[in-house]
Amino acid sequence: MLALLAIEGERSGYDLLDLSKKAIGHVWTPARSRLYTVLPRLVELGLARSRKVTQTTRPDKTLYRITRAGRAALEDWLEIVEPGAHEALRLKLFVGGLTSNENLIAQVQQFRDDRAEQLKVLREIEPTNTRQGHDRYHWFLLRFGIEHAERDVRWADWVLSELEIGQRA
Repeated sequence: MLALLAIEGERSGYDLLDLSKKAIGHVWTPARSRLYTVLPRLVELGLARSRKVTQTTRPDKTLYRITRAGRAALEDWLEIVEPGAHEALRLKLFVGGLTSNENLIAQVQQFRDDRAEQLKVLREIEPTNTRQGHDRYHWFLLRFGIEHAERDVRWADWVLSELEIGQRA
């Protein structure tokens, strides 16, 4: 939410939910109940400010905006490279304009390394599957995992090449 507030400016929870559905909903959408609990928590922590707006034809609403402390926390989060944090990678790429290309390259490289390692493990399992009895059904999921890991590695390679081109420009 901090990233959306940093990009979009002061917004209500409803506005943020609507924006996230339209902008990043194809890879991540916060649960409505989670959003409405996170925003007041951000205010409690000093990462956002809120103000009430009285409306005549609709219920009153609360608007939120990011604070300096919120921007600092967001910058810290954007810099963290976490193994296995694939959902966080999608969010960090989505708000990539808030950080450096170098940081994004490190994030995507970690994702690629994670997925390549998983692909290696799956390929080591592959020859041990007899494709008979229960193994036949396990094979379906093993192939699913292999194909997804291969796709993720190809995607990460493409993103890395695009980010490196952007770095040179």
